[in-house]
Amino acid sequence: MSAGTLTLTNNSAAVAGNGTAFTTEVAAGDFIVVTVGGVPYTLPIKSVESGTALTLVSNFTGPTQAGAAWSAVPRMALNMVT
Repeated sequence: MSAGTLTLTNNSAAVAGNGTAFTTEVAAGDFIVVTVGGVPYTLPIKSVESGTALTLVSNFTGPTQAGAAWSAVPRMALNMVT
């Protein structure tokens, strides 16, 4: 798991972090993996605004969730899988 937790809001591309270091852990084109309500989501990152704020490529379609544990997945890791 990556540092900190996430707040994801239904129908929003904005992701807020608490105790995160997005600027050093992820970059545009990478992915975050999070499980919300027992459902795993792999979410592509459009941009990183700060250590605690990033924007997804598209709006989050799951239920709003605060305090979600997450993992960073570099784009290159997924490229090797396909």
